[in-house]
Amino acid sequence: MGISGKYENEERGWLSEYLPKEQNELPPRSMNDSFDRAIVPLSTNLALQNKYTTTFKGLRIGRLLEDMDLFAVWIVMKHIYNPKQPLDVPTPYVVVTLLVDDVVINANRFPDKDLILSGQVTHVGKTSLEVTLWLEQLNDDKFERITRAHFVFVARDPTNTSSVMVNNLVPVGEREKNIMILSAKKNEDRKMARQNSILNKMPTPEEQSLIYDTFMKTVDKKEPIIGNKVLPENSVWMDDTMLETNILCHPEDRNLHNTVFGGYLMRVATELAFLVASAHSKTRVTLQAINSITFRKPVPIGSKLKLNGQICYTSGRVMIVEIIAKVEELESKRSLTSNSFYHVYVAPNDVDSVLPQNYHDSMLYIDGRRRYLDFVNHLQKAQPEN
Repeated sequence: MGISGKYENEERGWLSEYLPKEQNELPPRSMNDSFDRAIVPLSTNLALQNKYTTTFKGLRIGRLLEDMDLFAVWIVMKHIYNPKQPLDVPTPYVVVTLLVDDVVINANRFPDKDLILSGQVTHVGKTSLEVTLWLEQLNDDKFERITRAHFVFVARDPTNTSSVMVNNLVPVGEREKNIMILSAKKNEDRKMARQNSILNKMPTPEEQSLIYDTFMKTVDKKEPIIGNKVLPENSVWMDDTMLETNILCHPEDRNLHNTVFGGYLMRVATELAFLVASAHSKTRVTLQAINSITFRKPVPIGSKLKLNGQICYTSGRVMIVEIIAKVEELESKRSLTSNSFYHVYVAPNDVDSVLPQNYHDSMLYIDGRRRYLDFVNHLQKAQPEN
């Protein structure tokens, strides 16, 4: 990326002159141009094994997400080819993670087997790119899929103040055409999901009925008065599942523009989500999917990062865990939401139901239910992939 590696504010504005004004100034690229593969040699490197191993002798998914985000940026930089940039000049591009979704995780994973990361750019807008990554593990001479994930990035100028053009993606062969069609549909599905969000549209009649039924479960039958709440058996209030952690952001976790690296945020959020789900179920839990990760605001180095986690929906053994990250400036005490994370954890046995106490909680409950249904629907539709 052309930085010294030393923690300092490097002036990069001068690189803007090497950026294209229009997309047609950049040559189109194929998926093969960005494809790459990397191996994490866990079978032979004990130091790496210790970094990736959980206390239950499993793989740290948060650590894997951290690596996957870094590798996805590498894939993006392989896709970008800018003829205006001289060979001896650092890249004028800054790549920012926008979201991660569609992460379904195989429970069979081992801390002493080599990991194989592979990926390629599968969809391109004018300034955005989607990278599809596959994470596999070599077990008994066979590659076993651990997960697949979609990362969406935005290309920014050297000062990270405006979006900039990237190379168009041109398919080669029917397989790549089909991949691009599926990626384009997924992009449209994301737009539709935003339009139909609880924040943009009121709940459906079915969902409103569910909220009323949930409310009636909590009415004291002995003294049926609004506001006189009782907690049904095998249930907990949503607020009582909440855990919080505070982190001081250090330079070692910075990215190119001296804000916290997105992969680090994914790791700490995933580890907090594990604690939330474990505390609620009172047992060991398994991360089975990540519904979505959204990046809203950068997290500056030196700021305080506060993460709040709670369970927003349960069904049988399944828990939907929401993590909200807020960045707080230590001097001004100003706080802004930087990220939201939604994890799907599964316990060995049924867990206590989580119930809302107010309207805001009820909307979060409905949102969590939608994410649960998306997860179930994804599992039902899962097909072998190319």
